[in-house]
Amino acid sequence: MRKTLIAAFAVALLLLVLPGCLPKLPKDLQAAIEIVKGILPDEIPQGSEYICSFYSKELTSGSKIDLENPGSIVDGNIDGVAATDNTITVNEPSYLFLLDLDPGSFFAHPVKAIVVGVSGQYRIISGKWLPRVDEVVPEELKLPIPPKERLVDWNVFLKEPSGKMQNLVFDRITPDWGEREAIIVVQGLLPSESLYTDSISTYTVFLNLALAYKDAMPEGRVEVQGIFGEGAADILTSINSYAAKKEIVTVYIIAHGDTDAIRLGGVWHYAWQFRTVFSSYPLTQFNFLLGSCHSGSFIDDLNTLENIRTVLTACREQEGATRDMDQRYSLVSPYELMNDFNPSDVGSEWTSSIVDGAVSILKDPTQFNLVRADSVIYDVPVISMLLKKAHMAALGNWAPYYSENLDLSNRIGKSVPLKYCSWE
Repeated sequence: MRKTLIAAFAVALLLLVLPGCLPKLPKDLQAAIEIVKGILPDEIPQGSEYICSFYSKELTSGSKIDLENPGSIVDGNIDGVAATDNTITVNEPSYLFLLDLDPGSFFAHPVKAIVVGVSGQYRIISGKWLPRVDEVVPEELKLPIPPKERLVDWNVFLKEPSGKMQNLVFDRITPDWGEREAIIVVQGLLPSESLYTDSISTYTVFLNLALAYKDAMPEGRVEVQGIFGEGAADILTSINSYAAKKEIVTVYIIAHGDTDAIRLGGVWHYAWQFRTVFSSYPLTQFNFLLGSCHSGSFIDDLNTLENIRTVLTACREQEGATRDMDQRYSLVSPYELMNDFNPSDVGSEWTSSIVDGAVSILKDPTQFNLVRADSVIYDVPVISMLLKKAHMAALGNWAPYYSENLDLSNRIGKSVPLKYCSWE
C-alpha cells in the first residue's frame, strides 16, 4: 500500500510540472537550474522536507544578496552580529535560488540562498530567513507555495488551505469567581513580511474566540484588546496597562520568531522582557500563548515565576510553527497522504487547533463544568484551566472526549506543542 501511495504521489508531482506546460526559460537560467539540481543532494539534510525554487529576474553585477535580519538577532542576543560571509556581491549575471528546508512554516526556519553565475560558479548562504536582493526580499520569494513554473526540485506538495472563518457565539457564563480579566491578542507581522495574510487569519480566529468568551461573560468582567502591525511593537505597554488593573491577564501572540525572541511590529522583543513585565505584577496571574517558530524557548524563561499559570507554545525550541495545513503529501516519512481532521479550520495549524478545542469545550456544558471544577480544585483561574484543556483537546489527549489530533503538523512529526501549567 505504501509503495502504491508513493508511486501515485510521484506521478502526481510529475503531472504538475510537465515540460510542455511550462514557459521556455532563458538558456543561462536553464544551465543554472541544472547546476543547482546537481548540488542539492549535498545541501539537504537527511530526512528534511524541501522545496527549491528560483527568482525569475536575472541578477546584475553589483547586486548584493543576503538574508533578512542578518545582524538583528543571534539566539535571542540583542547584540547579535552578522557573519562577514553572509553577503554575496554579484560579479557577473547570475540567478538566485531559494532552498526552503521547512516549507509551510513561519520564520525563522532553515533556508539556503544559492547564487549561480553564468560562468557556472556558485555560492551559498545558509540561514533562517528569506534572501534579500539589495536589502529587499522579492515579493515572489515571500509566497509560501511557489508556482509550478518556478519550481526546481521538491519532495513535498503543499496545498492551499480552504477553511472559512466562523462566527462564534457561546451560551451565557455565570461566573462563580470574582477576578476581572483581560485578553490581549497580538499579530506581529507587517504587511511587507512573508505569511502576513496567514498571520492576520490566525490573529482573527483567536480574537474571535476571545470576543465570544467576553460576550458570554457578564458585562465588564472581561476586556479584550486586539493589536496588530506596527501597534504590536507596544505590546509591553499594553501588558503593563492591563496588569495594573486586572487580576488575570492572558496574552496570545502570532509572529515570526527565533530562540527567546519574537518580532513584533518590526521590533525584536525578547523573553527576558516579558519575564520582567510579568514579574513586576506579583498579584496578577498571567497566561501566555505563543504561536511563533522556536516558541518553546520561552517556557524556561517564564515557568519559574509564581504568577504564571499557563504557558502554551506552538512548538519546541528547535522547531518551526506551520501555517494552516489541510493535506500533506511527502516523500519523507510518514509517506502516506494525510488529511487534517478539521479542514474547515482557519489560521496557523497550532492556533486553529487550540481554538477548536476551546470552542468545543465552551459549547459543551459537561466539559466546561469539569474545567470549572478543576479550577477550584487547583485554585487557578478558569481561563487558565480552559487553555490547558483546549491544548489537550487539540492533540486528542483528553479522554473520553477527544481522541483525534487536530494539529496535522504534530501528527507528521513537524512540531511538538508544549504546555506549562503551574499546578502540575
